[in-house]
Amino acid sequence: MKIKSLNFKTMKSIKFYAMAVISIAMLASCSKDNDDKDTDPVEDEEAITKLVLTFTNQNDAADTVVLTWDDANGDEVIDANEKTIVGEFNTGGVYDAVLELFNKDEDFLDEDILANQASIDAHFFVYATSLEFTMARAADDSARSDNNKLGVKTTWTAGATAATGDISVQLFHQSPTVSDSDGFGTAAGTDTDIDISFDVEIQ
Repeated sequence: MKIKSLNFKTMKSIKFYAMAVISIAMLASCSKDNDDKDTDPVEDEEAITKLVLTFTNQNDAADTVVLTWDDANGDEVIDANEKTIVGEFNTGGVYDAVLELFNKDEDFLDEDILANQASIDAHFFVYATSLEFTMARAADDSARSDNNKLGVKTTWTAGATAATGDISVQLFHQSPTVSDSDGFGTAAGTDTDIDISFDVEIQ
């Protein structure tokens, strides 16, 4: 019995198609790997479990106000009994403020927000108050690529009238538009990593 063999041209075509299939599969795999790497920094963010906002009077280092929230029970909910306020603002005082964020023992601010320019660009702090304050973002505050200051370092000037009210802090994530033009900041969207308010006093 005669065995019919494939001719050279047919074998060459089969080899070509096999190589093409293998190449396409490899490209698809590489593309998926790259996509995963691009999204890792955003997906891997941990929850914020502690916030500390410290105000220091420019003319008196002993005159400080410290606002703290510590998620002691780990439920990622801001409970009233987890907030502490130490100190009061003095009328007319000018205060340099520094914000700190933590995830348990990890410095969340340094490791998740200030780690690289892309992470800075993905975040923006917005402040608000019911009291007579003016606020500016410090010259040495971290800047986003759109030239808006992030809002980690700020300067607050208390008004001349004694009063009680509140200061709030929001951390926006991937906001489509932000602006630091009035110091306190504005941001579009509703995706916030933190949204907290403290009762404070100007005396």
